[in-house]
Amino acid sequence: MKSISALPFTTRALALGALLIAAASCSVSEQVKDKPSGKKVSAEALENEAYTQMQYRLNFVDEAKLGGQDILFVREASDVPSAQQAKLQTALAAGSLPLHLKMRVYARNPSVTSVQLKQLDYKLLLDGKELTAGSTGVDTQLEASAIETLPINIDMNVKPEQLNGSTPAAFAAGFTDFTGANRRLVVEIRPQYLGSNGRQMPAASFTPAELVTAKRATTKK
Repeated sequence: MKSISALPFTTRALALGALLIAAASCSVSEQVKDKPSGKKVSAEALENEAYTQMQYRLNFVDEAKLGGQDILFVREASDVPSAQQAKLQTALAAGSLPLHLKMRVYARNPSVTSVQLKQLDYKLLLDGKELTAGSTGVDTQLEASAIETLPINIDMNVKPEQLNGSTPAAFAAGFTDFTGANRRLVVEIRPQYLGSNGRQMPAASFTPAELVTAKRATTKK
């Protein structure tokens, strides 16, 4: 068999062309074969990046009632009239002192990739002790460059041991004040995500939710 270099010029050109076409076909075939796994890895990478960019901000308390009485603007125990204090004390003794709260968490997705929030777990801490816990935002689609509102609605019965020996009026004092230096109520959150391929992200630890008034860090140029 003759080598390509020994063939006439025209024949050599045709032979080299055939080899190049064959090599190109092989390359394209390999690319097509590898393309699906490449897409999968890329989607996971984009989702992982989006998870790290997600921002959650806690709004101020929208509604707060203790024993049916509005405590939204109660800052001192003396802000609760004596007659109402007596009613709250009677309700506590009877084992029926309901606490109703309505809050909102804003979830902002600044990335270019939509993510699926499996659920947002939360804990309410009062004076450093857990008051209640729950989940919100179940199966919420967080679109790219969008903000979603996730409600936190609490309806629970306050027990005597949760007052630590104080009165219901003292329990209510400053309960909803997020602006004071001695802020009593803290909300901790833990987002859980579900990937597009059914992959569930491991739950992170609980972290305090920043307020909507928190200043964003600016990068100095």
